[in-house]
Amino acid sequence: MKKWSMKPEIYSGFASLERLQQFEKENLCFVCDPYLAESDSLKRILGYVKRTNTVEIYSDIIPDPPIETVVDGIEKMTKHKPTVVIAVGGGSAIDTAKAMLFFYKRTTGNKVKRFVAIPTTSGTGSEVTSASVITDTQNKIKYPIFHEAIIPHEAILDASLVMSSPPSVTAFSGLDVLTHALESLASVNRTNYTNALAEKATELVFQFLPTCVNQGMELDARIQMHEASTLAGLAFDAAGLGVCHAIAHQVGANFKVPHGLANSMLLPYVIQANSKDKETRKNYARISRKLGICPPSLPDHLAVSNLAQAVQQLAIECKAPIKLNSFGIQEEAALSAEDVIANNALNDTTFKTNPIQFSAEEIKDIYRNIIK
Repeated sequence: MKKWSMKPEIYSGFASLERLQQFEKENLCFVCDPYLAESDSLKRILGYVKRTNTVEIYSDIIPDPPIETVVDGIEKMTKHKPTVVIAVGGGSAIDTAKAMLFFYKRTTGNKVKRFVAIPTTSGTGSEVTSASVITDTQNKIKYPIFHEAIIPHEAILDASLVMSSPPSVTAFSGLDVLTHALESLASVNRTNYTNALAEKATELVFQFLPTCVNQGMELDARIQMHEASTLAGLAFDAAGLGVCHAIAHQVGANFKVPHGLANSMLLPYVIQANSKDKETRKNYARISRKLGICPPSLPDHLAVSNLAQAVQQLAIECKAPIKLNSFGIQEEAALSAEDVIANNALNDTTFKTNPIQFSAEEIKDIYRNIIK
């Protein structure tokens, strides 16, 4: 038996920030990164907050949120006792807020009335998912948390907040969206519902991501990619992810490679590896034909090859490095980490829903493709 439900409430458009006017006489905790805390964007957001509320801003956020940052945030929440938490930012800010909330509720028993997520990048889909990823910096391991309790009550999508996102962030985030979509299409828990969301997200990425990277102020393209991120987030939250994320988490933890970039490097090779599963191969071939990447008459295995090539070409078009050495990671260092990366990938939660349960050696084979 498979279950399908849709959470959270989603508000989109330029009037969507007016949702913040619903709060009166509440203790609001805003979670954001230091740059955003000093920005005009946050001032604009705070302009919608009524003065009857008290506002605390927690901005000690860094990329790939470490356990220490989460613990510090929990301590601040314990003192402030927020009744509403509002996460503003990219995946790191929203993931940190989720982890803070998850452990804050468990350790204190205090309740939070409302959790709101306002994404400022079009990538992680964290604003609509039950997932958060935190990092053990000492052991160089990323730990995904999956729990229904950390799904925001509502997501506010205002594409104007994404307009200033630089080309590299736009590219890596957008390629993360593509990975979410294509991994959910391959997941053992995929359904017609998740496939529909994932296929639409994939179409939008191929159509609009290059424009967002090269013409960042193009409003319509930004709106389309912002919604693609949410669609892919809903898809993978219900269906699950796979080996691409399982390896990418380890690459990020070991070499500080941005998460979306690590995914985009691996994705073409994961597509080829996963296509050994017959049903997955059919799914990949279908989306390849739907995107017009190959003619309808092309055999499935060739349609899959075309899809893998198109994914890599999209990364190149978006000026994203496609190998670790292009990102500055030396071959010797990359190879020396392969055992740790493979073994930790096997234990990564996202690997459980991959269509093929690869061995450690097979995971190393996939990983070696991106070294040089």
